[in-house]
Amino acid sequence: MSITITPETIQQINADSEVEKAAQQLVKKRAFVNTGVSADGTWILADCKGSGKDPYRVSIDLMDSANPTLRCNCPSRKFPCKHSVGLFRLYQENSSIFGPREPDVDLIEKRNKKQFQDERKKGNFPAAKKVNRSAQDKKYLAQKEGLELLERLLCDLVASGQWYEASRIERMDRQSKQLNDMYLPGPMYLLRRLVLIGLNERMTQEEKMVRGADLIGQLWMTVQKGKEFLDDKTINQIEGDGASVENTPIGTSTEAQNESDAVIEDILGKIWQLNELKQKGYWKTNAQLLELAFERLDDEARSQRIEVSNLLDLDTGEIHQAITYRPFKGLNQIPEQISYMHPILVNETGLYPGFLNRRIRWDKGVETSLGDPSTFYSKAFQLAVDLKIAIEKYKTQLKHPLAPREAVLLVRCQRIGKLQDKNSDKSNDVIVIEDGTASQPIRLAMVDRTSDYSNVANLVRAVVMFPQEPIALMIRFVWQPLTNSIQGIPLAILTPNVHLRLGI
Repeated sequence: MSITITPETIQQINADSEVEKAAQQLVKKRAFVNTGVSADGTWILADCKGSGKDPYRVSIDLMDSANPTLRCNCPSRKFPCKHSVGLFRLYQENSSIFGPREPDVDLIEKRNKKQFQDERKKGNFPAAKKVNRSAQDKKYLAQKEGLELLERLLCDLVASGQWYEASRIERMDRQSKQLNDMYLPGPMYLLRRLVLIGLNERMTQEEKMVRGADLIGQLWMTVQKGKEFLDDKTINQIEGDGASVENTPIGTSTEAQNESDAVIEDILGKIWQLNELKQKGYWKTNAQLLELAFERLDDEARSQRIEVSNLLDLDTGEIHQAITYRPFKGLNQIPEQISYMHPILVNETGLYPGFLNRRIRWDKGVETSLGDPSTFYSKAFQLAVDLKIAIEKYKTQLKHPLAPREAVLLVRCQRIGKLQDKNSDKSNDVIVIEDGTASQPIRLAMVDRTSDYSNVANLVRAVVMFPQEPIALMIRFVWQPLTNSIQGIPLAILTPNVHLRLGI
């Protein structure tokens, strides 16, 4: 479908001469590939070869043709960048090379966020609650002080080498309590995990060093990113320029920064309100969700029981998580997380910023049942990804220093069986899943989270029930730092006709 470029559209592409020149060079070098326009004529899309390993993803959103939104995932600080301007110029010069192409899910979500922000600016949504600036300033200053205190502790731990000595563990435990008083529950939980590793007598010295190094790295990056975020927030409030995240429209050059700041807020331990998530654009309408697995675990670092409903988004294939945190003290005072036996429809949900498995929330009782779950199994099965793609997604998440070290994905597999170690007895057989690659099959070892219940044994028993059917597994991917390997905890089996949970 052709797109009409109006004079107003051209006027909005306000690039400086240097960017224009670089953009024309990209067009001449034929740097753009996979060019396309959407069926509704509101997207121009392409990939652009650049200095990075992978091509940059470039798009122009023309939902409002007089005010186009240019996006590119390149690291350039200029807006618009040469890649997005180059794509615009290429379409002006030779639109015939653009075939049909639809935007990715993340682009649709970004458009929705921008539309929400635009509507809010028109007064169609309630304004954010008035912030007590004095109280907020005190909170930010306390958080900065806490992060600086944590920074000094980490420098001492790294300098000493033997971070798990008794005196240092005692200091970490003492400081973790201070972090909570300084409005930093997120870093507090990480530091407590480090304390528990140091106190674990079953771990070898090597395992303590490896796991401790990973946690110290996470804490260090939390400190650095947290300080940057708090410095920026404090400057914005002092100057009163309205440049804070809350007042900056999604879809501008600060879009990636908005998302990054929201993730930092979440990691520092921000308690989100539903209306706040919606006001920031972290929301989803008409969500169709199918629970494939439900998990319960006791988190000693948080002193909480965590209950997780792993929900497959039947529109996008993403795995969202409805989570309830129930403190050990007063466990009965917090209701259990609901487990949904039937697929549900939720008209409006808050979707937290984050990584592969974003937390999802909605007002209690607004969900409606979609009826017989078996009618959705075939559709859900089609949303499963190949094992190779799932591992690549998980590895991408692991590269982010602040990301969770686990992720849940729905994965297709061709074979499930045992690999026997020829040098050991049968008790050391490993259960693995395998993809359909003939020459070099990709395999993933299955493991249990605890020794008192075996999801893997349930998988072995259940797989014989489906000798001819294709199988997808919902798997919690976990990283083993000691061996630098990836393993999987099987949570559920899904076929086009059957859904079977493997845990309790």
